[in-house]
Amino acid sequence: MSSYILEVNERKVSGKHLIAYLKSLSSLDVYLKPQTKEMSGLDEAIEDLKMGRVTKHKNFEEYQKAVYQELGYV
Repeated sequence: MSSYILEVNERKVSGKHLIAYLKSLSSLDVYLKPQTKEMSGLDEAIEDLKMGRVTKHKNFEEYQKAVYQELGYV
């Protein structure tokens, strides 16, 4: 038995019809993989805030010192 992977755009009418046709065939097993949503830059930033991955510094020099300390340069 062979396995094939198809990527079908289910938002288009032809994609919906293709999936319905493949499901109607009794000799095929159709497995649909849930689509993962890509995050926008704003969504990533909001998640970073919620997870505490954000630091605050008064100026760029303080930021540089913190980065150098974290990397072990100071």
